[in-house]
Amino acid sequence: MKKNVNYDKYYFIRNQGLLLVFIGMFIFFAILSPYFLTVSNIFNVLRQSSVLFLLAAGQTLVVITGGIDLSHGSLIGLCSTVIGLALLNYGFLEGIFIGLLMGLISGVICGILIGWRKLEPFIVTLGMMFAIEGVSLIITGGQPVFGIEDQVLKKFSFIGQGYLMKVIPVPVIILGIFIVIMYIVLHRSVFGRYILAVGGNEVAARLSGISISKTKIITYSIDGLLVGIAAIILTSRAGSGQPLMGSGILLESIGAVVVGGVSLKGGEGRVFQVLLGVFFMSFMVNGLDMLGMSTFVKQLLIGCIIILGVMIRLRKTS
Repeated sequence: MKKNVNYDKYYFIRNQGLLLVFIGMFIFFAILSPYFLTVSNIFNVLRQSSVLFLLAAGQTLVVITGGIDLSHGSLIGLCSTVIGLALLNYGFLEGIFIGLLMGLISGVICGILIGWRKLEPFIVTLGMMFAIEGVSLIITGGQPVFGIEDQVLKKFSFIGQGYLMKVIPVPVIILGIFIVIMYIVLHRSVFGRYILAVGGNEVAARLSGISISKTKIITYSIDGLLVGIAAIILTSRAGSGQPLMGSGILLESIGAVVVGGVSLKGGEGRVFQVLLGVFFMSFMVNGLDMLGMSTFVKQLLIGCIIILGVMIRLRKTS
């Protein structure tokens, strides 16, 4: 009986420990900075969290299948570049469409190579990371895409900078919508069960009649599409196409997934835990900024948190 009590205790710590740490961190920053708990700052962090959640959600689906996507940062840069060019030469709807299409195409390519051709996800997405960044730099020469018509830019900027009822930032609305969508996809749909089954045991999933290649292709396609949506929000906030826009964001997306308790071995992960991981990363960075911490210190802390998250996951599954 005593053994069961100890097991329950450790189970709570490993699964709810992040929530306790998040609450403690929240209180810590609120005490040290009078601006941390202001409404404007909370909405600002939630606005930033919208992009990180989109990336972490896509990464979560991929990791659950037993894979990983290292191309997020480069793909954001390429999507932002083509969005800027489309806005400049065609118009508002064309800019949104080409951003989504570029993300989807990249995801489909990764999915085919990994799901159908059975190549290693790490190698495929690493290669895509360099290839995509090269394409962005070739197209733009490394220069941002400026000169978008004011009327087009005004409509497009509303996505990343606008407010609903002059209070709630539009990206926060997008965040809420995709939290619901991702919850339904992963926890209330047949496809979500397929993803979990493939990541848990491919052999058993195949014997159950699940198409491994089709599931992975769709998963990576969704991942790419979510990156495209994140690129639209970021480009809207910047007001220009930025080929190097995604630099450094991959670390945060993987960090949110790991801290959120998604098993790197696949077969396990929950949307609300990932959301908590996203909030943890976003509010931590925001709090450190308010305390005047340097970028180098923030990167050090994020790296340490990722390592700690992996150690906790390995201890839990051992």
